[in-house]
Amino acid sequence: MPKDNLLTFEFLSLCFITFAAVCNVSVFYNFHLYLQGIGLSGKEAGFIIGLYSLSAMVLYVTASQLIRLNNSVFCMLAGIQLVVGCGVAYLFAQQFWALVIVRIVNGMGMFLVMASCMVMLVAIIPQEKSGLAFSLYSVALLLPYSIVPAVSEVLLPLVDKPTTIYMLTACLLLPAVFLVMSLRTRVRNRFLDLEKKRVGIPCRNSERKNLLRRPVVAILLVNGIYFIIFSSLFYLFEGFALAKGMRNPGYFFTTQMGVMIVIRLLGGRIFDKFSKVGLVSIAFILTGAGFVLLRVMPNQTWLLPISVLFGLGMGLCIPPLNSLMYLNTNPEFRGYNANMMMLVLHVGSFMGSFFGSWIIDCSGYDHFLVIAAILAVGAAGFFLAVNPANEIPMSLGN
Repeated sequence: MPKDNLLTFEFLSLCFITFAAVCNVSVFYNFHLYLQGIGLSGKEAGFIIGLYSLSAMVLYVTASQLIRLNNSVFCMLAGIQLVVGCGVAYLFAQQFWALVIVRIVNGMGMFLVMASCMVMLVAIIPQEKSGLAFSLYSVALLLPYSIVPAVSEVLLPLVDKPTTIYMLTACLLLPAVFLVMSLRTRVRNRFLDLEKKRVGIPCRNSERKNLLRRPVVAILLVNGIYFIIFSSLFYLFEGFALAKGMRNPGYFFTTQMGVMIVIRLLGGRIFDKFSKVGLVSIAFILTGAGFVLLRVMPNQTWLLPISVLFGLGMGLCIPPLNSLMYLNTNPEFRGYNANMMMLVLHVGSFMGSFFGSWIIDCSGYDHFLVIAAILAVGAAGFFLAVNPANEIPMSLGN
């Protein structure tokens, strides 16, 4: 494989598998309201939503270092089976504890799929195109949030309950099995030699030292804040829109994600050419401004411009963050650190849905929007102050 070749069968396959997997996250955009509709309180609903991320968090902490290129295909296939099985189980799970079990298993399945994808991804991307690679890969992460809520809004009147759509979405992962089987031989023949060049599984002490480096801690913290903000907006916006008398709230995310996708498709190379720290800081400032405007907007006509602003802010953030982590990490820890980024994604998703629900229950949507704006602007200031780009080792930099 040429050193600078990015759009390979392996890369595109991982993008499709990721897209199909994340569809099974984004389809739950209305899960909070569904759970309240079957008799759960807002806090119970927030807890159950967060359990998916909580179970994945535990596995990212305890099992990330165990997923390697030589077992990633097996782990991915096991994860697909669990996710599809949970998609069917939502049709029958109505009680609190049944939903708790389904969400935990769902999180386990998504961990196996996404962690395996990330281990393969960091093994195949060219170092000099890390920003572009993460930009394109993030399109696969974003497309479901743009497509699935809008499609669900169209399909909801045609089905008895949202769980039917959850089940149908899980079935999207079934075609991915054929891609995974194709990857099996390619991974074994082409990339397994990368594993042989490394001395076993990095020891716990080395992993700890790697994670405690200042730039790594800063990147993980800011990544977590991003997903606290992202998940709280995603899971709780529909309730906010209904409280404000807005119609078709799913199209807010279609517009927002559409802008994010355009930025990452057409402007992907800017993530390798411009200051990554500057781009992340600008992203958080724009996102904070979006929350302020949601707080003060007088009517629904403001909603489309605000969704565009959120798209600009959130579209600029993740590729440079992932690229900074890649460049700040020694090769033997890149797969592990990439999965630590996924860990804090789930930490942020859990905290965003759970504490966002708690804030809204206690003090309403207006206070939630103010707190989210403060958190975003604070993250921008912190990242500028720490500036992880200053500590990229010369041997790993661009």
